Order: sequence, then C-alpha cells, then structure tokens
Amino acid sequence: MSDFDTVARPYAKAIFELASEEGNLQHWGDSLQVAAVVASDVDMQAMFQLPSMLANEHCELFLSVVSAIKDAPKMNADFKNLIALLAQNNRLAALPSIATAFESLKQEAEGKIEVVVRTAQKLSEKQQTAMAKSLAKRLGKKINITTELDESLIAGAIIRAGDMVIDGSARGRLDKLTTVLNK
Repeated sequence: MSDFDTVARPYAKAIFELASEEGNLQHWGDSLQVAAVVASDVDMQAMFQLPSMLANEHCELFLSVVSAIKDAPKMNADFKNLIALLAQNNRLAALPSIATAFESLKQEAEGKIEVVVRTAQKLSEKQQTAMAKSLAKRLGKKINITTELDESLIAGAIIRAGDMVIDGSARGRLDKLTTVLNK
C-alpha cells in the first residue's frame, strides 16, 4: 500500500462524484491514468521535492508535460483545477494512488472487480474461467482476472479481490501451522 492511499481516497471520491454527475467517467479515468504516469516519473518526483519552486510553478510544469503527451485526453477546466489544488496542497505525488482509487470506484459502480491470483504454477484457461465463474457468483460482480506466478507459494493460490484475500497456498497453511505450534 502506498503512503498516499489514505490521502487519495477523498480526492478520488470527489472526482468520481463529479465525473458521475457529468457522465464522463471514462474521460476522467483516462486523464487520471495519464497524470499518474507523469507523476510517477523519477524526474517529476524530484521536481515535487524542490522547495525553490512555488505551487503554481509545479502546476504549470505538470500541465505542460501532460499536454505534451501525444494521445493524452483533452484537459478540461476541472482537471486543471484538480492539478492546481493538488499542487497547492503538495499532493501531486499522490496522483498514482488517486488514479487507482478512482478506478476502483468506477469498477464498483460498473459492477466489476479486478482479481489478482498468485499461483505457484501457471493456470490453464479452463482453470481461470472456472475461477472467474466461481468468484463472479460469490461476489456478484463481473470478474477480470490477472494471474501472477510466485514459486515461493509451493502450491495453491492467493486470491485478492478488492479488500478480500483468500490464502489457499501451501505456504500460507504452513505459516498458520507454525503460528499455532509456536503459541
């Protein structure tokens, strides 16, 4: 979890409410993703730390970089105001967390959820489909599965869906057994 996750939630919620009212969730999502990429840049991160730059200079530089990106969504006045507000409050570095929190709110509103499945061995398409169907039934949402290999799990899987974590790995079970035995 990033240091900015707590800070990001209120911003993401406010942006989500504005985007919902305006009916342009996709545009805001795309704009925030571009801003998150720019804010994640090492040179941009260094710029955020410069005490010699004023907030409005941070804002202007950030917006000029975003506008120079070839396929970036058109920046509207609300987006520019958001960047100015974040610069004024020294929160431009929180943009990746804000974009992630916004995307979660957007997917929740659309009845979707991202699921990350970490396994010791690669899952077949059939296994992924069966897992997606089972999770869709359990969570009542459309599932988008991303798989990751983690050989340290020995066997089994760890499933993350939003705040829910299901640890069905052999390593997880061994850790639980060790904890019980050490009491």
